[in-house]
Amino acid sequence: MAAFHDSTSDYLNHLTLQNEDPSYDYLQKICHAQLNTFPFENISKLLYFRNHNYNHFDIPSFEQFTTNYTKFNFGGTCYTLNANLMRLLKSLGFDCYHIMLGEEHMGIIVKIDHERFYIDCGAAAPFFKPVRFESDFKNTSSFGRDEVHLLPEDPERNAFKYVRFTNGEQSGKTWKFNSRKEAKLSDFNGVMVRSNKPDAPFMTILRCQFYQTGKQRSVSLVNNKFGIRYSMGETVVRTLTSKEEIKEVISEEFLLPKLPVIEAIEVLESLPIDIFALREK
Repeated sequence: MAAFHDSTSDYLNHLTLQNEDPSYDYLQKICHAQLNTFPFENISKLLYFRNHNYNHFDIPSFEQFTTNYTKFNFGGTCYTLNANLMRLLKSLGFDCYHIMLGEEHMGIIVKIDHERFYIDCGAAAPFFKPVRFESDFKNTSSFGRDEVHLLPEDPERNAFKYVRFTNGEQSGKTWKFNSRKEAKLSDFNGVMVRSNKPDAPFMTILRCQFYQTGKQRSVSLVNNKFGIRYSMGETVVRTLTSKEEIKEVISEEFLLPKLPVIEAIEVLESLPIDIFALREK
């Protein structure tokens, strides 16, 4: 087993996992625990930029990431979540590297016994286990009616694409990627700068998503719309009418009582963005 520092111990404690030798089974445990522990959210993102006058962005360090979860229940969006997940994997002795999908998204390739697996805990997507995308061209990662497929384009040239479907319709962009083209964090600098401009997508909405597989559901907040997606496919959506109601839902339904959601709403108001603007329509 790999020797590691306190931040790795803190991270594993949050995941309620023990240290094990690198293996497919251990990697699956990590993926499942990660999605059930750290929320996909832009609340931390909004507060970070308020505190830095909407200028400059650094991915939180490994230590900051675990500390921020302890203090504030922060998770993050793509770059924060997947960058720190890979730091964890490396500290545990996994052989892994980042890839760039669609010239914007950060994923992770893990090599185990001469086979490459795709993992991704930074897209609010149901990647509960590593994907054997190079050997299983019919792979599906799903939860309810939310499905992601990693499909071959030209596998002999390591060309694949990421396609997501919700309720039978494509959701989001098709992201193309080369599974053997390793990316450094610095390769994402340009897209990270663009993604953190005040008019960028995750700077103009309130977003939080969290898997609760013990309850066979995932919970989602998009502005003032609170949704529950059950593993059997049923979806329930409720409109929230006040900041206090949103805070209550984050605390009691998401079980993230430390997440400073009202402060994030106030950041959006200063831009100015009214997340309740469509509540009467």
